[in-house]
Amino acid sequence: MDDIREIKSLGDGRYTFWIGRGKYTLSTKIDSARFLRIVETVGAIADAFPQNLGQDERLVLSLLTLGNRVEELNERIAALNEKFGGTGQ
Repeated sequence: MDDIREIKSLGDGRYTFWIGRGKYTLSTKIDSARFLRIVETVGAIADAFPQNLGQDERLVLSLLTLGNRVEELNERIAALNEKFGGTGQ
């Protein structure tokens, strides 16, 4: 199973990988190490949702989960800026 879920570099910024039940191949300009971390994170989030949900539902829920995490980080940054006298966004 681990071999199936492997993220494979095809060279020139092209990768093939699995998220949930879907296999994807795409090109990106994102740094390789960062891209691998992102795919692993999204895959872990998608895998946490019930298996009876469809692939599209799991991807949308993953997107919403990541969006929520970004909002939480923005709030933390704003609080730290306020606490330490930094300028806002």
